[in-house]
Parts: sequence; C-alpha cells; structure tokens
Amino acid sequence: MRASTSLLTLSLCLGLTACGDDDTDTTTDAAVPTDAATDMGPACEPTGMIPTSRGEHGAVLDAERNRILVYGGNLAFPIECRPMTDITDEIWAFDLACQTWTQLTATGGPGLRARHGMVTSADGASAYLFGGRVTAGGGNYTNFADVWQLDFATLTWTEIATTGTGPDPRSHAAVAHDAARNRLVIFGGNTSTSGLSIVGTDDTWALDLTSGAWTRIAEASAPPPRYAHAFAHHGDRFFVFGGSPDFDGPFGNDAWSLDLTTDTWTQVAFGGPDAPIGRFGSGLFATDTQLIMVAGHDSAALGNVNDIWTVDLATSTWTEVVRGDELNNSDVGFCMFPADFTTPDTEAPERRHYFGTVQGAGAGYVVMGKTDCGNANDVWRIDLASPSWELFGQASTSGEACNRSGATACTELCF
Repeated sequence: MRASTSLLTLSLCLGLTACGDDDTDTTTDAAVPTDAATDMGPACEPTGMIPTSRGEHGAVLDAERNRILVYGGNLAFPIECRPMTDITDEIWAFDLACQTWTQLTATGGPGLRARHGMVTSADGASAYLFGGRVTAGGGNYTNFADVWQLDFATLTWTEIATTGTGPDPRSHAAVAHDAARNRLVIFGGNTSTSGLSIVGTDDTWALDLTSGAWTRIAEASAPPPRYAHAFAHHGDRFFVFGGSPDFDGPFGNDAWSLDLTTDTWTQVAFGGPDAPIGRFGSGLFATDTQLIMVAGHDSAALGNVNDIWTVDLATSTWTEVVRGDELNNSDVGFCMFPADFTTPDTEAPERRHYFGTVQGAGAGYVVMGKTDCGNANDVWRIDLASPSWELFGQASTSGEACNRSGATACTELCF
C-alpha cells in the first residue's frame, strides 16, 4: 500500500449535477521499443522532476523514444465543490523504461489548453491536436477548432491551415488519424462556452491533411450527441464509448464504431443489466477482438470509478474484469464524504476521470487524471490481453483518498 499525501482541508463534490463544470483520452496503437544498447537495459538516472498533478490533458505515445508525452491540462482542483481552473501549456515526458518524468520545451504551439483531443500519427513521428479550451474569466471559456502537429524529433509545433466550413470550436472531442486516407477524423464534443452548461454534439468531421479541407461525414448514422466520451482507433475502425449530452445526462454506456472505409457508424455494444453503469471521462483501448474500457465518472453514488470492462467485438458482450472500489458508506452530505466512503481496491488506482490514455505493444496506459481528492500524477499499465491494473510510475501520492494508504485515523475521505 502507498502512503497518502495530506491535502488542504477540503471535500470534493462527486455529483456532476451539483458541481457544475468541474473541469480522452486518447488512444493510438504503436510499438513501444526496448533499449537494447546493453544487456542491462537503459541507464536510468533520477531526474528529481515531479510534474504537478493534473487532469483534462492530452497524452500521446512517442514510441521511438519509448516515452509518453503529456501536453496541457488543468492543474487546479475543486475547493468546497467549487470548480477551479489553472490551465497550463507544459509538456512532460514519462520515460517508459526508467519510469521517470522530465519537463520538455517545445517551439511554438497552441499555448494554454485543456480538454483538447490528441493522437499520435500513424507513422509514430508526430502528434496531432484538435480543439480544447482556455478560461475566459467569469466562469466562461474560449473554445478552439484549430489543428496542430507536434514533431517528436524536434519538439516543434506547426499549425495546420484549414479551409472551408469546419467543426464549431469545442472541447472534449474524439480524434483519430486515418492514415490510409491521410485525414484526421473528429467526433462529438462540447461547444458550450459556459462552465455551467454543456452542449454535446453528434457531428463527425474529416480534415484532409493534404489539402487542409474540412468535410462533414457520417451524418445519417452518427451516435447520439455527447462530450467527454472515450475513444480508440484500431485499423479501419474508430471507436467511442460513453459520454453525456449535458450535465443531466443520460450518461452513456454504449459503444460505437465508425468504419473508416465507408464512413458509417454502427453500435457495437449496448447498455442493459450486464453492461457497465453509464459514465463520462473514461478511457478506451482497442484490439482485433475486444474493447477495454477503464474508469471514469459514473452516474451513481460512487462517482469516480476504477473498474475495468471488456467488450467482445464478435458478440457485443460486456464482461466486468476488475470491480475496483466499492461504495461502503452512502451517508454523504454536501461536500462532506466520510473516511469510509469506499472500500478501496488497493491493487487499482485511485478512482478518476479526465485522464490521458495511450496504447502500444499490447498495453494501455492511464496517465494522471482528476480524482475525488484533487488530481493524480501517476501512470498505470494495463495488459490488453489479460486486463488488470499495474502501477507503472508514481511521482507522488497526490489525489489519493486517505484510506487507500491503510491509515486508520482518517477523519474524512481525503485526509
């Protein structure tokens, strides 16, 4: 068990409706190389660098350099259930061999950004970023619909010039790089600029990376409107799961697939008693045979969750693989959560949503994220052939509930 960090005296709201906007998740499949320079593996030197915990960031895999890159995000966490905003433009690298963090400096770039979509290019040489938002003050935000490319070798940002009518500015859109057709594909997101409302969308767009022209596609078969949906891209299929059209729901537990060869959406998994509870801000990974869905914020009393579910793509069957924390004490007042609120699964990460996801070499990674007790700065690995949680790197115990450490003198959930 890990020691829990003492936090400021605060209690955090678990219910989305009561909180307002409390400020994917992105997956791409690529090989993660090993360092074969010596039989002993890479030489790892501690850097002493610890990234500030965060959520709402983008995460991508730089496989050639065996690292995960994290860009932007929100460093703040709610105080007395009031959402706070501290958006950053930092870039951090997590070395997958050494499990250490290093802050990087890039040239140019989109600037401060949160809730943007990011994906590694199919050739593994760069990443694409779409949209996102920054605070405009007074509880309002400025949304973006710009597209940027980050070169991994030079850490140089280049804005991609676009033409024609494109998607409205938005946050929390799903993004895929369709290399066979040399385009980015964008689905859904939140077009509201108010922190007190959500306007989920159901539009699907393709950006031709040769001409820079936007085209709206797959209109007739699109899933219902949503934002904060999880997404994954594998082969010629672009998958999305869950999300919500607004604060009041319904929170989705449906999974959909866009066939990139025909630009047609098909529902691949339905809800029902054998499906996970509806949620937003979860993560999704994809293989030839199944989807792996992890964590998020559900629509029931528990709020943030840390479970793992799979969908068999041949049968559309849901299977719960890891249950995670269980609700233990539902005697919850406004901003007052008891120390024994959950029975924690100490083999799983702290319950969370709005984390980053990357996928490569048969593994998925969950990076940082927003928890009941703030934000996290850890990294967890999931073997996609036999899904379970594995702690892969931890900068601190920030964002963890008190009882996760085994402490017996916890006075409330977070301290």
